[in-house]
Parts: sequence; C-alpha cells; structure tokens
Amino acid sequence: MAQDISCMIDALKDAVQMEIDGQEFYQQAAARAQTPGTREIFAYLAKSEAYHIQKIREIYQSLGKDPKWSETMCKFDQPHHEPNVFAKALNSEAMGQGTADDLKALKMGMEMEEQSVAYYNKLAREAGTPMERRFFLSLVNEERGHYLALLDYHNYLSDPVDWFYISEMSHVDGA
Repeated sequence: MAQDISCMIDALKDAVQMEIDGQEFYQQAAARAQTPGTREIFAYLAKSEAYHIQKIREIYQSLGKDPKWSETMCKFDQPHHEPNVFAKALNSEAMGQGTADDLKALKMGMEMEEQSVAYYNKLAREAGTPMERRFFLSLVNEERGHYLALLDYHNYLSDPVDWFYISEMSHVDGA
C-alpha cells in the first residue's frame, strides 16, 4: 500500500510538472499571439492549467498525510470557467487566415493536450479506487476539450471558408 501511494504521489508530481509546462507555454503563446482570438484562447488555457496545478497539488499533499481518496479530492470544479471563450475568439476574428506562428503554436498546444490525455488515461487505468479513477477521467475530459477547441480554432484560422462551410453544415444537394 505504501508503495502504491508513493507511486501515485510521484505520478501526481509528474502531472503537476506537465501542467506547469503547459501553463508556461500558453502564457508565452498568448504574449506572442498575432490574432486577438488566439491570445484569448491561450490566456484561458493558461488559467485552466493553473487550476489543474492547484488541484493536483492539493491531492498529493493530502495523500501524503492520509493515503485514502475522499469525495472532496476527486471533485473537479473548474473555477472561472468561460464556456464561450472559444466561440468569442472565433467571432472576434475578421474573416482571414491566421499567421504561421499562431498556427504553429496552436499545433504545439494540441500536441501537449494529446500527451496530457494519454497520461491521465494511463493514470485512470491504473487507479486503485473509483474516486481516483473519476478524478483522472475528469482531467482526461478537460484536456480533451482543450485539444478539440484548439483543433477547431486551428481549422478556423487555416481555412475560414471551409471551417464555416463545415460548421454550418452547408450542403449543396444539387436541387
């Protein structure tokens, strides 16, 4: 049991470092972003990563004192959630393509989110309790949402006309 907790604490410390790296990347990307919507998305993601850091740190500190997961520990309530930040970013852009640097940063963010999803899925599979599993699956869902939003925005900046065509489900049926 002590070895399991020690491994979990090490895994959580690795997770914190991964989230710190993500937060720093998003802060730097926001500062360098050429388009306002890209800046807004990266700033939001940096705040989101800060919450993940705080929550994961709380858990590994708690597990260091008592090796049992509690309902409070696995509860995942992201504060200051702005569900429309991505929609607002899309609406804030003039119809036009994004800069190469913004597109590259969005791709890098997507890669980081994919790595986070894979890591948290691994931790969820290895979880010893349902509460532990629930927490890691909550993180998987958060990170997957970040990935999908970055992908959607990348597609928008890459080819706005095509993005609108697909998102509006505009079809020519030949009639």
